[in-house]
Amino acid sequence: MTEKIQRRSFLKASGALLAGSLFPAYSSAGVSKKMKKPNILYILVDDMGWSDVGYHDSQLQSPNIDRLVKSGAEMDCFYVQPQCTPTRVALMTGKYPSRFGNHCIQASNKQAYPKGTQTMASMLKKQGYDTAVMGKWHMGSKPEWGPNHHGFDYSYGSLSGAIGMYDHRYRLDSEYVKTWHRNSEFAEEEVGHVTDLVTREAVNWLKEDKRKENPFFLYMAYHSVHIPLVENHRTVAKFDYIKDPDRRLMAAAVYHLDQCVGRLLDTLEELGIRENTLIVFSSDNGGLKDGSRKPPLGEPEHYPQPNPQLGKDFSMNDPLRGGKCTAFEGGIRVPACVNWKGVIKPQKMTQRMHIVDWMPTIAHLTGCRTDPEWDGKDMWKHITGKAEKNESRDVYIVWHSGRTWEALISGDWKIVRNGQNSKWQLYDLSNDPYETVNLADTNKKKFSELVQIYKKERSKDAKGV
Repeated sequence: MTEKIQRRSFLKASGALLAGSLFPAYSSAGVSKKMKKPNILYILVDDMGWSDVGYHDSQLQSPNIDRLVKSGAEMDCFYVQPQCTPTRVALMTGKYPSRFGNHCIQASNKQAYPKGTQTMASMLKKQGYDTAVMGKWHMGSKPEWGPNHHGFDYSYGSLSGAIGMYDHRYRLDSEYVKTWHRNSEFAEEEVGHVTDLVTREAVNWLKEDKRKENPFFLYMAYHSVHIPLVENHRTVAKFDYIKDPDRRLMAAAVYHLDQCVGRLLDTLEELGIRENTLIVFSSDNGGLKDGSRKPPLGEPEHYPQPNPQLGKDFSMNDPLRGGKCTAFEGGIRVPACVNWKGVIKPQKMTQRMHIVDWMPTIAHLTGCRTDPEWDGKDMWKHITGKAEKNESRDVYIVWHSGRTWEALISGDWKIVRNGQNSKWQLYDLSNDPYETVNLADTNKKKFSELVQIYKKERSKDAKGV
């Protein structure tokens, strides 16, 4: 039997300052003395639904991810955009993707934002950080739009979106089919599963002598668990107790990904830098569910090969409603955690947070200058449990050209609609987190209040969005 089985089946100071750079002790961080600027490891996984982790579904095995959750802050109300490119733009810029134009509110191979736009990488680079991205870029699929033109010192992986796990090719009908690169230049494609290759590259990068000199920002943008899923037969066999073959393959992919996350954690321990490394883990959107990427969204029927996985329900967002490419909770509320050994105490964080908040939060931690145009908010007090109470954090969502999906969350309430010509729905998330009872007609005051907040956010979007 074949060893592979395919499912049908994240101002540079002077050198002297850099070497001994210290950031002030933040009482909110629970740090009692001056210490070096923290290393930052952001692990962004692809298409992982709410129940696609072991700590949400006991049938799955993700011991390393679970370990991060249990020893850090489990982010129970962490929000993203409904699809890959928009979420990545929000993370990298601290702004909602709709501020840049229609090409940023959906999966896109176009240049996401102009050169010179401040990114998390360029911001940290000015503070003396070494910066690297491994894996999926998907914010400009031409080499001249690659990560090395946006603040990253080193990059490796694919410039475009989801690729074949072993052939590392994008969709055959696309001009971006050749996408494997190193430092924003096309590279010879190496043999191996993409999850293993980007992990190996990251481990080697972490072990370079240069890492002993400066703090680092490593953005691990895994392709997994995005289709097409291809996993070793022995790994799949570990999950024979799962009857559904599609779910069994997903379990194998999650386990494989988790083992690679473990390799990163082990490397940090081996190098003696685990206690000065902030680790963030999250998905980029909810799991693929109910054929949510079938036409009329224009999804090609193949990546590098005819793909029978499109439209299948191998991911689980239960008990949340909906999935990827929707603005229901299952599409935008995802598994996430943040871990910093000795600084962040174990807790379940119920404060709502959006991925756009990481830019100002990390700016706070590293002494970077903030930007009043950021949509994100500094959430460090909430992450460390130092905030007296949760605050009302509004979340604004618009997805796909033509505003196919829109949502606005404020306080306990949410409005959502599928298409500009459809009616808004109103949900009380405190009492109805699974969005089952539409209250738009019965609570018109709250409905009107959220619509006004939505209109204010929409007025900030780029022209034409």
